[in-house]
Amino acid sequence: MERILLYIVSGELRTSWNRAIELSKALSATLYALYIVDKEIVRKIARLKGDGEIDTAVKIEEEGWKYLYYLEEMAVDSGVKTALFLEEGNTIDILRSFVREKNIDLLIVGHSREQGIGGRKGERIIEQLVEYIPCPVLIEKEGGF
Repeated sequence: MERILLYIVSGELRTSWNRAIELSKALSATLYALYIVDKEIVRKIARLKGDGEIDTAVKIEEEGWKYLYYLEEMAVDSGVKTALFLEEGNTIDILRSFVREKNIDLLIVGHSREQGIGGRKGERIIEQLVEYIPCPVLIEKEGGF
């Protein structure tokens, strides 16, 4: 196993981050980290806050880069080689094409039962990951039961 992808979700508790770093280190794999600015969620947040979609997307993108740089710092401190990516669009479409293009061996994603702004969409994404992603998927439960 040479390439592990961590799909970073806003607000997750970082259990999946630690697992991705541990596995990458143990397997001498490169850790790819991907944050996706999902257009559907951007529209939802903009509508709820009364902001414009462009301003909302910029704020979410800035947040994404903060997550990515923080993960990179954690990984580098553990001696893990990383590659950071931020994409905009439909989550499943981006993940599917990213996994294929980068020849990812394992996808890791954190999952929490708490319903945030993504609501039911977060649940659907987990179901679609298992169904449509062309590599093994490790779903790390965030926060236990």
